[in-house]
Amino acid sequence: MIGLIPNKMAIANELKENWKEEKVNLYAEISTLKKCMADFKSERKSEWKSFKNKFNDDMDKVEKSLKKLAKSHKK
Repeated sequence: MIGLIPNKMAIANELKENWKEEKVNLYAEISTLKKCMADFKSERKSEWKSFKNKFNDDMDKVEKSLKKLAKSHKK
């Protein structure tokens, strides 16, 4: 029984570190997306469709990462 407590603590610490790392990565990705949005305003309107498709794909990736992060945080 005593051996289980340090093992659970190690697992909890590992999950906490993974969660922090994932959070930092998501913050960087969201910041990049914000910058892309701001930079796009200066581009031509004809490029809107390709920009929009790429941006939507990137947002889908962020959404999946957030769901994965929330799921792992509940464990």
